[in-house]
Amino acid sequence: MTTTIYSHQDLMEDRTDFNSSVPVIAHGDSWGSFGSLPPWITGSLFNALDFGKNVAVVNYAMPGQQLRDLADPRKFSKFHLAMTLRGMPDWRAMLISGGGNDLVEWLRRGEGHDIAQRILRFPKEWLPADQGPTRYLSQAGWASLCEELLAAYVALDALRDQNFAGMDIVTHVYDYMTPRFAPAVNGVAGPWLAPGLLAAGIPDGDWPAIARVLVDWFFDFLEHRVKTRIGGFLVLDTRGGTTPADPRTTGVSKDWANEIHLTAAGYRKLAKTKCNPALKARAAAWTAGAIAEIAEIAPDSGKAPAQPPALRRRSRSMKR
Repeated sequence: MTTTIYSHQDLMEDRTDFNSSVPVIAHGDSWGSFGSLPPWITGSLFNALDFGKNVAVVNYAMPGQQLRDLADPRKFSKFHLAMTLRGMPDWRAMLISGGGNDLVEWLRRGEGHDIAQRILRFPKEWLPADQGPTRYLSQAGWASLCEELLAAYVALDALRDQNFAGMDIVTHVYDYMTPRFAPAVNGVAGPWLAPGLLAAGIPDGDWPAIARVLVDWFFDFLEHRVKTRIGGFLVLDTRGGTTPADPRTTGVSKDWANEIHLTAAGYRKLAKTKCNPALKARAAAWTAGAIAEIAEIAPDSGKAPAQPPALRRRSRSMKR
């Protein structure tokens, strides 16, 4: 069984095969695309997934993209097109890798932001030591971030329900990363977590425990907030599937290529132990093939948009 990754251009130029593969659409961040250059240094979690059947994934994920923006047609018009244009595949699932970049942005917010609009507390705001690593975290800020992320998932759910109400949305948590000054691409990108923690004056010995709390909180948010709000939602609990990097290292360490991205082998390890069993169970009901029976109305003309030539050819040859 194979998982084949396609681009939007592959889709529009009819270089995909959905007759023998399950059509899946994907979007999100570097965990769904690549976390260093050249890309094969890390690969991605999406590359490592095994659905138990042939799956064709049209992938819109790219590094740096934030969950809050994914459903916005002004920022991601190609993804929106693939979800709404007549003649698109009858998507069986939407893979989402997101939330990490949103969290990074909030971790970088300084004292100039209200405490309900940032994640980290600064020294004069720290709670008593008996609170453990949560003494450094703003619960009000976390709640505000969660509202923003929930709105993003509600928007993706609404986009799905326009034409693919029966489609699953599948997402993942992250794994326990070690905040450290280990950038990607020789310093061109990252580090992502360590600078904010350092700026907040937090002792670096507490950084791994803080990251662990945030990953656990993110799982709780997905499982207990999002999953109870929208249907057809599968959370892959990827926590604890790899060996954390050693603190204060600056390069590849254990299963991690840099501060927040796994090595290619690390992603394969994580997928095998934490993702594939649940994916195979969920994908058992997904079927290969065909063109969705949709006709999204173009907002300006009042008419359904014409299909690209390649898709018109394909729609005549494929039946649901």
